[in-house]
Amino acid sequence: MVSALSAFIARLGFARTAPGRVAPFGESRHVMVHVTIDAKHATPLRRSLVRDCVGEPWTIRVTPLHERDRVRLTLILPRTALHGAIDRLSDVAPSAKVSGLLEVPDTPSDAWRNLMERSVSIGGDSAAHIVKPRDEPTSLSGLLTPEHILLGADIANRDALFSTIGRFVDDRYGFAADQVTSCLAAREALGSTALGEGVAVPHGQLEEVNQAMALYIRPAAPIPYAAPDGKPVTDVIALFVPERVSMTHLHLLGEVAEHFCDHRFREQLHLCRNATAVCRLFADFPVSGPARSAM
Repeated sequence: MVSALSAFIARLGFARTAPGRVAPFGESRHVMVHVTIDAKHATPLRRSLVRDCVGEPWTIRVTPLHERDRVRLTLILPRTALHGAIDRLSDVAPSAKVSGLLEVPDTPSDAWRNLMERSVSIGGDSAAHIVKPRDEPTSLSGLLTPEHILLGADIANRDALFSTIGRFVDDRYGFAADQVTSCLAAREALGSTALGEGVAVPHGQLEEVNQAMALYIRPAAPIPYAAPDGKPVTDVIALFVPERVSMTHLHLLGEVAEHFCDHRFREQLHLCRNATAVCRLFADFPVSGPARSAM
């Protein structure tokens, strides 16, 4: 699919140009393209773009898809970097689906901006397969898959925990690890996200995230966390939601509290020896209504 796109690009007149060449008058300097790719390939592609687009403005937007471990990238790139990006795709993900190639005017009109926003929202894929930001209840068990469970993680303290979360999100979804870490630290500065009884819920809102994400982490040893009861943390649920979806955010936080306020759930969770068992417990343990009695 990618090799066919290279020929298509050439036919449209997007010829290879030398790095640093200034586009002549009347020629757009940037293009927008959509790429559907395995999530594991997003980070290598982003890192190559960091090298190829040095000195030039560019953007990448990542949208998780319903298909497991697939994401959709919306790239706005310098024309001079387009062929390099396609070549890189050919190397790391020859089956990537590329669509929606548009030239970006140097001075976009309001109408063009509306077109670009619509293209970013639905692109070349069926809208039914794109996860759009929605401010509605989302099940915690629906977000926790075995790939989002880290057991026995070697974590010494809260900063190391945030770094671990940042690397995970970077590796799996291509979001910058330092941005994720900064988001968690900014929320923590407002007050500890530890609930007590060894439970912490670091969380935040990320502009690039179009769908809520959850991660369960069990450190190899309890970590200090400035908890209200002074106890170190043994169970961590990290949550990320899109900006401006407060209902989803609050619903997930409430569901976490409802699970972990029940000592029976915590006890059963500590008996789970693998990621599949953890996911099954979150799915099967009965919860309803406001958070239960004190921990």
